[in-house]
Amino acid sequence: MLHGTFGEDGTIQGLFELADVAYVGSGVLGSSVAMDKDAMKRLFAAAGLPQTPYVSVLRNAWRADAKGTIRRIEKTLEYPLFVKPANLGSSVGISKVHDRSELAPALDLAAGFDRKLVVEQGVGGPGVKPRELEVSVLGNDDPEASAIGEIIPNKEFYDYESKYADSPENPSIPIIPARLSKPQAKKIREMAVAAFRACDCAGLARVDFLMEPGRDSQGHRISSPGIYLNEINTMPGFTSISMYPKLWQASGLGYTQLIDKLIALAVERHREKQQTRFTKA
Repeated sequence: MLHGTFGEDGTIQGLFELADVAYVGSGVLGSSVAMDKDAMKRLFAAAGLPQTPYVSVLRNAWRADAKGTIRRIEKTLEYPLFVKPANLGSSVGISKVHDRSELAPALDLAAGFDRKLVVEQGVGGPGVKPRELEVSVLGNDDPEASAIGEIIPNKEFYDYESKYADSPENPSIPIIPARLSKPQAKKIREMAVAAFRACDCAGLARVDFLMEPGRDSQGHRISSPGIYLNEINTMPGFTSISMYPKLWQASGLGYTQLIDKLIALAVERHREKQQTRFTKA
């Protein structure tokens, strides 16, 4: 199983399709649109799924007209912002931007990793740290959502270092199941399945959410915290300590049984494809 560029973006999936072999996970379309955060967000919007406001920026446009690009971003979005390469993973090249002084360096950093950049408005406003929630989805045409987990990062957001260079003295903390009301949990699990379907995913995916905390930066209680789709990962981490299998473990499906299920889903999808004709004769 592969992550990131060439392994999760539809490239190797196309090779498998040409070779006519069964493989675990989403096909060419689901893999490629889920990797491209701009395309992914457009599909979420078409499906009516809530997400934070964002702006897409081409690297050439940024380099040709930096001032105009910044004006367009600031006209549309409010700080804090998150600047990301559209096509990458593991939080590589992502920056949290608190004000204009940090915006240009963040765009330059992201532009080193992709020709297309995504700038998102932060959830909750200045001084607010949103909750980071994750759901595992499993299935083909009839997908199911797992229990919901929460990550409490050891930094301002769940960046590359928080994920892979965790400090024993100050680790990021996973909470399974996340502390949510029943209506909140139901809504998030339904949104996870809807996101999976919107991107034409198959087999497995982890869907990540951002949720406003229970109180704002002044300590005032938020009665109905907003819940927003962040992204979908079609080839999530799959070690025994990764969130995807841990969430299914908490839902009653063990690690080896999960692998068996994924293989069965891959074979099922390959067999279904055999029903498709590619010529008139």
